[in-house]
Amino acid sequence: MEAGGYNQVMYIHLLPIYRFSFFQLGWEQEMHWHQFWTPPQDEVKGKGGSATNTVIRPKDEARHTATAHIDEEFRSRILLALQSSLPNEVDWVFNTLIKFSFASENFCLDFMPTLVDHLVTFVEPFFNKYVQPDVNNRKKNDDDDDDLGYMLHRVFCSKEDLEIFERTLQVFHIIRNFSFLDNNIRHLAHHDTLRHYLMTGITLSPSSQFAELTRQCLDILENIAPQVIVHSPDDPYLVAMSYLLLSNDRALILGAIRSLTRVAVTEVNERVLCIPKVDLMERLFQLLLVDDEELVAATLEYFYQYTSLRGDFGTQLVKTYPGNLMGLLTGFLSYKSSLVPLSSTTNHYINETIHGIPAAQLAASQNARAEQAKIPDLTDYLNLDEPFRCLGWLKDILETGNSNDTLALKECFNRYQEKFSGNKPFGLKEFYTVLVIAFPQPAEVQKAAAGPAPLIDLVLQNIKYGPDKRHEGKNHL
Repeated sequence: MEAGGYNQVMYIHLLPIYRFSFFQLGWEQEMHWHQFWTPPQDEVKGKGGSATNTVIRPKDEARHTATAHIDEEFRSRILLALQSSLPNEVDWVFNTLIKFSFASENFCLDFMPTLVDHLVTFVEPFFNKYVQPDVNNRKKNDDDDDDLGYMLHRVFCSKEDLEIFERTLQVFHIIRNFSFLDNNIRHLAHHDTLRHYLMTGITLSPSSQFAELTRQCLDILENIAPQVIVHSPDDPYLVAMSYLLLSNDRALILGAIRSLTRVAVTEVNERVLCIPKVDLMERLFQLLLVDDEELVAATLEYFYQYTSLRGDFGTQLVKTYPGNLMGLLTGFLSYKSSLVPLSSTTNHYINETIHGIPAAQLAASQNARAEQAKIPDLTDYLNLDEPFRCLGWLKDILETGNSNDTLALKECFNRYQEKFSGNKPFGLKEFYTVLVIAFPQPAEVQKAAAGPAPLIDLVLQNIKYGPDKRHEGKNHL
């Protein structure tokens, strides 16, 4: 000790810890705070400021080298902590992974190929003790009295069981965060053990106390759906999602519809999904009539995706619907969203993707089709087909007014019917749809049109007859 040997030994022993803390600070500054980090000169040159054993690199190269060391140190620290039997180490690694998975924007699980393997080992005890017995119990048709002991055991669990449940939720929370990144979807979708637990988790009873676990599993399955391969109409993935679609839980229904929509993006699945199931279609038809914008939008997106598949899905869809499906879908053309403001949709649309396809690319193709279908000259509307005849007639006799101008829809519609009575004029609903396109109405008018009152009694605003048209209208009426 007098010769300084003790200090040298302690320095060598603590060097790995010091280096990890040093690089951890650099990782935090760059990855979390998004600030440029330059390694201290003492660390770059070596102890004592000597530059004989190292080469001083330019800033960019030094930053790249430091980041590589940080990534390697971080990976080793995470994987070792997951295998540790010390409670404080396990708590640290889960808290770190929850924050890291939430903040990371480009992390790829291929950098830690065994991370998911280590995580799912924490799930196994809880699934074996609670989830699998719950699923097996649902398959039995025994009386509730016979299952009383099981129910009591499930509800009045120990502190240790609660800790296992909390750890299980943390595992799926971390995996759910990673599943939002496109470069992780394939890795998660092809992990057989994880997929087994996910499929088991969504088959829990709706009355189960582990409902949060079901939601986490469903979110992950929805995110990885574009990489899921189904092999037959009775594939467990399709069966489970169809079962959730028939439930009464809104969140489960939405997740199931979106999962079934996204799984149809993969071309390999077309041969299985192009044949519609009657019971599934009937359920989706019911959802189109529900006063829930999010459910209706998800259902319409499902129909849009499946009618684009090869086969006669669209034909079967029209035949299966018990009423006028075209009339129902046409009515949605005048639907005004209460969830997405018009001012924000344009700015965000360009940067979004739809099932991995840039929205700007879809918008360009839609604009090209729109240019091909230009509106004809409306001044000669008498020789045009609907809806251009109706649009031209409205533009001819009406004009935009101010807030004091009102017009009864019944009066305008009767004039239109009388004008074209022998040439198959539109009905009231289609006429109103064209009128709103020609002369947009305020929100209160649109709300009244969607209300319980008869549409024929609607009073239009900010609209009036053009010059010399009101007197002409009175002669007709």
